Amino acid sequence: MRAFVFPGQGSQYKGMGEVIVSKFEKGREFIKKGEEILGKDLYYLLFQADDEELKDTENAQISILLTSYIHFKFLEERGIKPDYVCGHSLGEYSSLLASEVLSFEDALILVRERAKVMKKYSHEIKGVQLAVMNLNLENLESLVEKFQEMGVIQIAGYNSKSQIVVSMEESLSDSFKKEVENLKGRVLPLKTSLPFHSPLMKKAEDDFAKILEETKFNSPKYLYISSVINEVIQNGDEIKRVLINQITRPVRWIQTINKLISFGVKEFYEVGPNKVLTNLGSRDYQNVYFVNSENLIKEEIKINERV
Repeated sequence: MRAFVFPGQGSQYKGMGEVIVSKFEKGREFIKKGEEILGKDLYYLLFQADDEELKDTENAQISILLTSYIHFKFLEERGIKPDYVCGHSLGEYSSLLASEVLSFEDALILVRERAKVMKKYSHEIKGVQLAVMNLNLENLESLVEKFQEMGVIQIAGYNSKSQIVVSMEESLSDSFKKEVENLKGRVLPLKTSLPFHSPLMKKAEDDFAKILEETKFNSPKYLYISSVINEVIQNGDEIKRVLINQITRPVRWIQTINKLISFGVKEFYEVGPNKVLTNLGSRDYQNVYFVNSENLIKEEIKINERV
């Protein structure tokens, strides 16, 4: 069985649209259609915007969703289709677009509005995201609990067996880093502009909930598994209900991958820019096939081997 997994914010990079459009001319049609919907220069974002511009959460979220969807259509047209879809944070919206829970227009508008409500409160949200590596989960959970007495801090993403993301108030970050290093762990700041998946984002989540409520969600064409609750959801209204709380709840990624493997999934295709999820999965699972779509697009001969 095969799962398509869609990346989240942090996977963006300058020129992320070049590889796919060079191999898939129809990709230009989706970019043009996206520009008509959003009134935004998406060619610039996908081909020319630099890393600093792409760090902006609105630019990043729109660019990643659009690039991921074009990658998906490239694979689908060549007969490579998933049994399951899921996404990491923002990637959930890409997976919902691919499985036709959301229309192309609604998906683009939702991620734009999702980003806008996050930016709306950015002036009052002083927080950061740190990836913690080489520290066992029990010790990390104890450390987070200790720091919760000093301010707002929460595990934001269970990314892999060796990498956990923590969101926190900016004022806690230096002390937290020192404590992790004292425990022989490593800390890496993430390329995100806000402390996603933590209570610090509650106002943004409440605002976005009103927008989600007005959007039509269909039942998924492909089996969809939520990385918020790591469960399969087959009803559009239930998917919407879970997504309403997504912005402040942790991404249970490793639990979701484990669940998919328990269902018999042996092939994981990361569909979108970069290879963050492929790298995470390849390190954790030796007997499971992980590949990123960019490599498949570059070496199209492999497509025929996997159909």
